[in-house]
Formats: sequence, structure tokens, C-alpha cells
Amino acid sequence: MRFAIVGDIHANFAEADELIRRHAGPVEVIFSVGDAEPNRTEAESLEVGGPAKHRKVGDFPEFAAGRRTMSAPVHFIGGNHEPWPSLDAHGAGEWAPGFHFLGRSGVREIAGLRVAFLSGVYSRYFSEPDEPPEITPERLKEYGYFTRPHLDRLLRRARGTRIDLLLTHDWPAGLSYRHHGRIPVGRDLVRMLTDTLAPQVHACGHMHAPFRERVGGTDVICLSQVVQGADAVAVLELAPDGTLREVPCAE
Repeated sequence: MRFAIVGDIHANFAEADELIRRHAGPVEVIFSVGDAEPNRTEAESLEVGGPAKHRKVGDFPEFAAGRRTMSAPVHFIGGNHEPWPSLDAHGAGEWAPGFHFLGRSGVREIAGLRVAFLSGVYSRYFSEPDEPPEITPERLKEYGYFTRPHLDRLLRRARGTRIDLLLTHDWPAGLSYRHHGRIPVGRDLVRMLTDTLAPQVHACGHMHAPFRERVGGTDVICLSQVVQGADAVAVLELAPDGTLREVPCAE
């Protein structure tokens, strides 16, 4: 059984699916590691945190209306650029035909995989305190942070279970990758999830840089953004013995 994981889509869904069709071939499920920006309407695009010049509706309304379809069902987490007020109001579930929002954090069984997930990115003001501050609605950026309660819920639901795949938007800390060749990247709290849950595969996005590293028994897969091409896609294969591993993409 084969699965595709796609990096930051940033509202370019047709382009994402073309990359998946070309480089992954037929797959059972597509997983998105956040910053998909699945804006069903222009109003939802205005809920996306970040500079106005980077906001766009994109082509998702075509998929939401059923006029276009992806090559497999999509299960996505949120990043720091999403229509978060609408996603939070909707909650986990079918966001549009063929698109399933996993939620803020938790564990799901999807196509035979035990998938753990954490949406959002780190903020020392929101992610560290046991009781994070209330979100100021006018500050859209604040919706994109994960909190300690999100982490605690994930750890609680994952306790005592095997995790095949961990999806986060942020990278785990401690990787050998250096931004601009010198700046360490990643977050300690996300690395704690890698170490504690010990998934077979940990996939992430956010940095728009392709990278791979083995951390203990976990393959960490960092993906680029869709507009940068094939480095935004990874293909996983589930063997009969339950082993999940990355396999080469088609050229």
C-alpha cells in the first residue's frame, strides 16, 4: 500500500495533485503537513495569518464545489497559514469533498496507519505555558500556534499505542540541517514528540526545504513547498509486515 505526503500547498491544489500524479503515481491517501490553505471562499482567505500580499483564494473553491478532484483522499493538518477561525469552528472532519481536516492534535487510524498529528507552529508565549493566553481575534497569527494542551492531548491519546506516522508542521530540533548553512532549525517540543512517540516516519513542512535524517528508529522527512516542484512530495510504502518506509519518487 502506498501513500503520498505533500509539503506546503499554499492554495495551489491542482499543482500539488499534478506533482503527486507525476512523482508518486497511484496512492491510497494523500497526507498534507500544513499550510495547505484550503480556502473555500474569499472570506476564508482573509482569515489566513500573514502579510496581505501572500493571501489568496487559490484554486480550492473548484475542489470544494466538486468540479475538480484530487487523485486520492486528502487528510491534512494545519500550519501557521490557514483559515484558522473557520477550521476551528468546523472542527475535525470532512472540510470539503475528499478533504479531511484532522484537527489540532490527536491520533487517527487511516488506511491501516496509526497517525499522530500536531497542527500549528511553536510560540514561546502560547506553546510553553500550561494555560496559554486567549487568542486575540484581530491577531490572526495567534491562531497558528500550538499550545501545551494540544501537546498533552496528543501524548495522552498516543500513550501505549504504536505510531506509524507523525505529522507536524514544525521541524523537530536537533537535525543536522542548517538554514542558510549556519542557523539551526526545529523546535524542542516537536523533537520531544519524535523521541517519545518513536514513529516509523515523522513528516513535516514549514521551512520550504527538503531534508532527510534518521533520528533513532524514525525517518524524519522534511518537505519543500509545492511551487518548488518534486521536493514537495514523498512516497511511503506499507509492507505486509507493517514496516513503513519512504520509497523513491518517479522522475
